[in-house]
Amino acid sequence: MKRLGFRVRAIYRLKAPRALSIAKQRISFLIASLSLLAFVAGNMVGQHGWYAFWKTVMGKEADDQLPFVGMVVPVSQVPDYAAWSWYGGSSADHTFRQVPTNLLVSLPTYDPSSLHTSGKSSSQMDLAYSIGYMGSYASGQDHSGSHPGVDIRMPVGTPIQAIANGIVETVSMISTGYGHHVVIRHPNVPDPDHAGQTTTIYSIYAHLDSVLVTQGEVVHMGQQIATSGMTGLTSGPHLHFQIDKADAPFHPYWPFNTSEMNAARLSFNAAIDSGLNQSLGDQYTVSPLLLVQKLQNYAIASTPRATTTASSSPAVVSTASTRMTLAESIAAKRALRLAQAQSSPKTTRTIVTTATSTPVAAVSTVQTAQVDSVVPVPSAGTNTDVDHLQIDHSGVLSRTWQKIRISTLDRNGNLVQSPSFTGRLYLISDFGQAEIRPSELSSLDFVNGVATVNVLSRGTKTIFIGTRGAFTTTSAPMVYTR
Repeated sequence: MKRLGFRVRAIYRLKAPRALSIAKQRISFLIASLSLLAFVAGNMVGQHGWYAFWKTVMGKEADDQLPFVGMVVPVSQVPDYAAWSWYGGSSADHTFRQVPTNLLVSLPTYDPSSLHTSGKSSSQMDLAYSIGYMGSYASGQDHSGSHPGVDIRMPVGTPIQAIANGIVETVSMISTGYGHHVVIRHPNVPDPDHAGQTTTIYSIYAHLDSVLVTQGEVVHMGQQIATSGMTGLTSGPHLHFQIDKADAPFHPYWPFNTSEMNAARLSFNAAIDSGLNQSLGDQYTVSPLLLVQKLQNYAIASTPRATTTASSSPAVVSTASTRMTLAESIAAKRALRLAQAQSSPKTTRTIVTTATSTPVAAVSTVQTAQVDSVVPVPSAGTNTDVDHLQIDHSGVLSRTWQKIRISTLDRNGNLVQSPSFTGRLYLISDFGQAEIRPSELSSLDFVNGVATVNVLSRGTKTIFIGTRGAFTTTSAPMVYTR
């Protein structure tokens, strides 16, 4: 290089990093790492942290956050088949929309002891239920075969509703077997086999025409999930309604498979008629209509202060033909607490209930007015002792801040205008995600017995507002409407 006239010279010198500089860089990295760790840990420890985390990892809703408030039958109305046939109507030739509204009746009570026991019966029950639970195609009687559900005869297009709050486990659109069907997981249901305990059950709705829900979606009691049809293995339009226990090896559960059927040298229909593996059906499934009928009045029967039966109060009458929505079941609990007070001249509070034939979605649409115009203020009482709280809101979710009203009531349902209670009152979202301000109250925050807080929904899923601390209360649902 010297011979050619070139000279090498450094443009700039690289200084070796000093110990202090290295320490500063490492401390900055450590602080950033700890901040990220604290952020993640704080969110996971928060109210919905673990819920969101496991939902992300497992892809399922947190079952312990889904309340059970009762059940309704899977279809609220079916044709009066005897009257409809007199006009020339039949479920084989006509759709649900072609049934005159004055010929629609409530689904009859399921009575296994008298189903198809009198030969060719024209009773509404025998006409509605073509095959009973664990029944056979030969007679249709309850426990005459191994059919693990109840077949409910209905024209194509009949609205099908979820029997209880739950999460859609499976949506399957197939042309064989169950056809188009939906499986819903229902947690926290009273265990039919062990009194005082809860369990998870799976409701199955099969041979559907159209499906209105998606897998993983949270559905509430009485929400329409599908319309009936005749897809899959079926000879006519009907709904196959089935309830599996949690320990069933698969859902929907069927008591025998093809190998067992072939080993017994039976056709599919003959295997059902002969009662093949009926004991397994009883082990892993439940008589669906009997369970629904047992838990229909759950919201009323579970009220601890009820001193009268549901039939003694016109506001909360519930029969086999009554179809209670989610909001109504909670309102009924409040109404029962006031049943005893109805005979007292001091009680002037009016109980607001919704017509029981209105679906939840319709209820949500009706209740779009401000809360002050929806629910009347309870009548004032003179007692300063608070027995319970009442949470009132519009019933409809909004993307903006909404006001909810919390009232302090005495044991007779009268408003306590000067409430006195010890401890703090913490407001939370019992189900769903929402921001609540303020999230903490004391007795001093109640003006004339009423405190107002603001709620902002963090999604489109149903929200239940609850209180903890001084009192434990859960509101009626706030439902998103499309």
